[in-house]
Amino acid sequence: MTGTRRAPLLAQSALARARDTRGWTQQAAAREYTRVASELNIPAAEPDSLRISISRWERGEHTPDEQNRKVLRRLYNLTDEELGLTSRPRLILGDETAELAARLASTARVDVALIGAFDQQTQSLRLQDRTFGAASLLDQMSAHIHQVQGHLGHSMTSGVRAGLARVLADAGALAGWQALDAGAAMRAWEHFNLAKTAAREAGEPILLAHAIGEQAYALLEVGDPHGALDAIKCAAALGPHPPLLTAWLAAAEGEFAAASGSTTMALRAFDRAQHFLPAGSADESLPFLALNDAHLTRWRGSALTRLGNPEAIEDLTHALNAIDQGSFVRALAGLHTDLATAYAVTGDRDQARTHIRLARSLAAQIGSQRLLRRLDSIPLPGLASQDL
Repeated sequence: MTGTRRAPLLAQSALARARDTRGWTQQAAAREYTRVASELNIPAAEPDSLRISISRWERGEHTPDEQNRKVLRRLYNLTDEELGLTSRPRLILGDETAELAARLASTARVDVALIGAFDQQTQSLRLQDRTFGAASLLDQMSAHIHQVQGHLGHSMTSGVRAGLARVLADAGALAGWQALDAGAAMRAWEHFNLAKTAAREAGEPILLAHAIGEQAYALLEVGDPHGALDAIKCAAALGPHPPLLTAWLAAAEGEFAAASGSTTMALRAFDRAQHFLPAGSADESLPFLALNDAHLTRWRGSALTRLGNPEAIEDLTHALNAIDQGSFVRALAGLHTDLATAYAVTGDRDQARTHIRLARSLAAQIGSQRLLRRLDSIPLPGLASQDL
């Protein structure tokens, strides 16, 4: 057989895959790049020139500098490593000894006050995440975890190691949740594993149970609700836990049971969560849990939505009127997503369309790829996608 021999296709670069995942052409990516650069107060080239730069970056002909990488990280909500923009520096003989000595000396200055400052930094990032989403925090979160992990890796003092491990367990679980929301499932899984390892070193079953519970959502995300159920039961078995964590684990079990199609198990789990939910303010010893009557009602409504139960609308509407909409933007976006789904199930296209628009706007603001995917999957017979 004769004919022209076709040249082998080049493997798509990570940067090109990130763009392709968004469904953008290089021209569209250039427009989005310009928008993000403006938000970061970073100057951008003209669109045509920028499109050429993007093409060269994707082909590996040029490497973007730090300012361009900062824009690309925000644009795609991915790390340098995930974008294929990292390279190992060439080691110079003799430098390793000096570097190790410097890191050991730096870690020797870590004390209780500094560990407390790291803990407060995690809490600050958590509060910002609830309001603004993970997209704007990727660099800060990565740097925070890298710093704490670095000190933990160079400390030989048991008390300091335990304190740093507690911080890392909390921060790792938060980073895992952020990555899951951003659609970076592998990064999320690695962060959750890091959080579990740190919680075990710290000897903190509460932090371990929380990390396992959040990692269970990665199983749900990949379509394994039964695996998620098994994981959440393992987390609960590490107890006894404080009432707030017990309620949180029970509510998660209810959601996973609903995803598995078990109405009875789901409702019983939410009844158990309501029973254990403490009255009044949140537990200050569990800053990573934001659960009150309004959030539990939202959670139950979301589970009922999965089950196609029309009672979901009542729960979700009640939660919409009760939730702190200014501080919990991701929760609000999820609430509108659930309401859109529930109304679509009942055939109320007008209400469904209204909530889709609200949810899509909020999800775009916080960069929630997980919610945007859910919104794209809501069936509205007879309604064209451009009408949304």
